[in-house]
Amino acid sequence: MMSSALPALIGLCLAASLAFVAVVGGLGPAIQRYRSHIRTTAQDDLRAQFIDLPARRLLQIALGLGLVLAAITGLLLPWPLAAAAGLTGLALPRIGVRTIRERRRKAIIRQLPDALQTLASSLRAGTNIGRAMELVSRRQPAPLSQEFGLMLSRQRLGEELETVLGGFAGRVPSEETALFRNAIMISHRVGGDLAHTLDTLAETLRERAQVEERITALTAMGRMQGRVMMVLPFGIGGMLYLQQPAMMARLFTEPLGWAVIAIVAVAMSLAVVWIRRVVAIDV
Repeated sequence: MMSSALPALIGLCLAASLAFVAVVGGLGPAIQRYRSHIRTTAQDDLRAQFIDLPARRLLQIALGLGLVLAAITGLLLPWPLAAAAGLTGLALPRIGVRTIRERRRKAIIRQLPDALQTLASSLRAGTNIGRAMELVSRRQPAPLSQEFGLMLSRQRLGEELETVLGGFAGRVPSEETALFRNAIMISHRVGGDLAHTLDTLAETLRERAQVEERITALTAMGRMQGRVMMVLPFGIGGMLYLQQPAMMARLFTEPLGWAVIAIVAVAMSLAVVWIRRVVAIDV
């Protein structure tokens, strides 16, 4: 009897060994890709926001967040949810960088009308565009002063004005910065009253900002409802799991439960996309 079970045992061990090798072999490239992703985030995205954070420190923060979230979730919920929480922790630094970049972009757009008026006043006083940009970099608060200081430094190093303004529009992608770049470049190429053009553009951007703020206030309830609807299923599921762990565990151990989770995930994703399209009103 032992001799007949021996081949099956050997086959099982071989299969387990092959599965382990496959998992380890797949983890290596995945880890390398994640390190490269963190390095790119630290060197490109964070430096573009004038934040000096080494890639090693950012990787340590990501791994720490992943382990902490996985450990806390594992104490209360099954291991699949703990693993998902750990992976979410690994993605949090990238999400944080995107949030910082978006907040910085909005802050620059809010400051841009005042900067345009300062440029227009300087040009009327007889200064050139370089001196006017230097005045903005000194008088405007961050983050716009940082961007104008960088543009001024690049221009002094010999770069063309079009390249400098294109870099600014690339770091802060928006219609406002594109209009600013186009206004200066058109005036630089064909001439005209650049001061009047900048004044008109500043007034237009202020009116547009007022309309956007009004729309944001009117759609605030819809956005909050969307966030609540996203969090509500997880909260209800967690409470049910604490009350009926054996019943809720079937969601993670049976094919029917996996199908239910997949359907719920797809439905929630569609609902989020639909709500975001409804409340996203382009001005």
